[in-house]
Amino acid sequence: MSKNININNKNGLSFSHLAPTGTNNSRVVMYDPSMQKVTYNTSKTFVIDHPKDNEKFLVHACLEGPEAGVYYRGKAVIVNDEYVTIVLPDYVDKLAKNFTVHITQIYDESTKDQYNILKTTEVSGNRFNVYGKNSKFFWIVYGERLAIDVEPSKSSVSVCGSGPYTWVV
Repeated sequence: MSKNININNKNGLSFSHLAPTGTNNSRVVMYDPSMQKVTYNTSKTFVIDHPKDNEKFLVHACLEGPEAGVYYRGKAVIVNDEYVTIVLPDYVDKLAKNFTVHITQIYDESTKDQYNILKTTEVSGNRFNVYGKNSKFFWIVYGERLAIDVEPSKSSVSVCGSGPYTWVV
């Protein structure tokens, strides 16, 4: 038996040397009884057709919540004491709707300006503006990709899959 797999008791195993190929340390290990093997992944990814380029797919990972949502995030700077325009990927308005923008100012010790108020417009045409005095900030945009029934009746659906990869039909 490999030194990396230890039988703790008749009901379980422990794996001492599992590592993802990337740098993400979030690990999901599960036994798939239909395939009789242990599967391992670092994220729940899904593939959809690219909404603007028929030669490409979009591969996204799941952010778990009560909707099929998307998010985009970044860092920006206002340099004209008025505003900056943030431009999202050109396919966003074809993929999602009902956007929410969050902005967080990054403290700049050299200015000691604790009271810079940042304001944002709504997302329109795959872009939004952030208004305020010169400052750096982080931004994140959430959008609804698909509406889902988050509390279906057990009698009206069938559960498919196993472990964390289950879905209803």
